[in-house]
Amino acid sequence: MIACVAVAAFAFVSCGDEEINKDKVTYDYTKLIINEVNATAEVDLDKFVEFYNTGDKEISLEGVVIKRTDENNETGEVWLGLATEKVPAKGFFVIQGTKNSGDHSLSSGVSAKKGVKLEVFDPNGKSITSVQHGILTDATAKPAIQTGIWARIPEGGAWKNVTNATPGAANDATGAQADAELI
Repeated sequence: MIACVAVAAFAFVSCGDEEINKDKVTYDYTKLIINEVNATAEVDLDKFVEFYNTGDKEISLEGVVIKRTDENNETGEVWLGLATEKVPAKGFFVIQGTKNSGDHSLSSGVSAKKGVKLEVFDPNGKSITSVQHGILTDATAKPAIQTGIWARIPEGGAWKNVTNATPGAANDATGAQADAELI
């Protein structure tokens, strides 16, 4: 009798675990990229970082982290994704504002006049995408091109400095120029 109860209990627990795991959603964070950054807007609220989902399935940003490394090579977390934030398939998500100027904005600034790197990590801490402009080991070094709108041309392509910001929409190649300090 005890053996039957133990087997039945094990079967019940096992079935329950399978049901829970069957409903667990996984996301392919390798499809998430930083696609555009506006670093020189006059007002912090007008600066932004845009994600683009190159994949065919929605990606949740819950637990996604952005870390910023500055020209003094100091790194800190500046944004943490919430459960309500998602990037649709082949779609965009914009983090509007820096220095806490907007609703759930970056807690620190981005600048085209100083070296800066933004690096994105999935919820497990794996680096998935980044953008860097300028030198991070010399606070006196100033990046050469300072348009401050960095965009991948086309979406997901090579980084370029561009003239027109397009938050939440396809990038505009107007004025696109290569920049050796933009990687």
